Formats: sequence, C-alpha cells, structure tokens
Amino acid sequence: MGATDEAMIRGTRLKLVAPVDEQLVEDRDLVRAQLAGEAWASTAIWNRYAPMVFRFFDRALGHPKDVDDMTQEVFFRAFGSLPKIRDRDALRSFLYSTAVNLLKWELRRRRVRRSVFLSETGRLSDGSVDADDSAAREALGRFHALLDRLGIHDRTAFILRQVEGLSFDEVVQAMGGSMSTAKRRVAKASQEVSRLIDDDPDLAVYFDRRGACHDR
Repeated sequence: MGATDEAMIRGTRLKLVAPVDEQLVEDRDLVRAQLAGEAWASTAIWNRYAPMVFRFFDRALGHPKDVDDMTQEVFFRAFGSLPKIRDRDALRSFLYSTAVNLLKWELRRRRVRRSVFLSETGRLSDGSVDADDSAAREALGRFHALLDRLGIHDRTAFILRQVEGLSFDEVVQAMGGSMSTAKRRVAKASQEVSRLIDDDPDLAVYFDRRGACHDR
C-alpha cells in the first residue's frame, strides 16, 4: 500500500458516497485495480465496505469513539495484506476476517487494562440508539457489559452470526477453524446470552433473543 492509500484511509470519514459506476464494479475487479495501483480503487473499496465494518465494530463494542479509528485501521491493514488474498471474489470475507482479528486484539487489550485497573469498569457509554432515548442507551450499555462475560472467540462468533447475520460458512471464513467449532461457539454464546437476558428482563424491550437491536 502506498502513502496515498494510507493517507486516504487515515483521513477518510464515513460520508463518502460511491459514484454509480463504482457500484457496478465486481469485487474481483476492485481487488485487481487496487493491486495494480489504480488510484480510484482504494476509495471504491472503502465506499463499498466501510459501513459494513463500522457497523460490525459498533455492534460488537458499542463504543462509537473507538469504532471510527478501528474501521480505518481495518482498511489500512487490509490494503497492506491484499496481495495475499487467494480468492479475489472474497473481498467481503477478507475484510471481515481482518476486522475479526482486530476485534479480538481489542477485546484482549480491554481485558488486560481492566485486570490491572488502567481503565474504567468497562461499562459502555453511548451506543447505536437515539441520543435522547436514555433507557435504550442504558440497556445497550448493559447488553455490551453482558457480552463482556463471554469468551473472546465465542463473543466474536456470536456477533458475526446472530447480530451481523452471516452464514456459518461466512463465520468460518472470517474466523478460521472448522464448521463444527463455529456452530459450537455460536450455540454456547447464544445460550449464555439468553440466560443473562433472562436475569435482566428490561433488556428484552430492546434486544431479541439473538442479541440484535430491535428496529424502532
């Protein structure tokens, strides 16, 4: 990745809108153009997939002040690793995999910080809810505190499958490992989340049994 690409990612917000012609380009052609150093490709990839990555982190962490920087970091890393991609049609899965690796690193970092009292208790502030809806915001904070009780791999699999709605094939592509392991992790996390929500009935107002935020 060149200096121009890095500067673009580090300085870009999520307000970019892709022109119609970029939206019609297949993923494999975006990868080819990026690897060939075509200037438009980085922006086109960002425009297509940055909202997806941003949403993934926002739902997984509920911490908007970190999500923007983490989204940019995913594309910074992905562009640097793009020559290693095996299937040029699998750009979406490649970006999810990069995001998953960063998420697991971030979750480990937060656990270490909490264990040595370098951060606050881990309670989350704002989330993906209306700023005026204090009850929903409080519930979202409790939900992410609930997710903090899950193991890192179980939490990641749960978010990918039950919140992002990925297929098990996509979960395996993003996380690695086997299909049986992915299903076991999702089942274990789902059972634990259901049990914890049963202990906090107010959460059912805003979250269904899969942990997803209700449309309002």
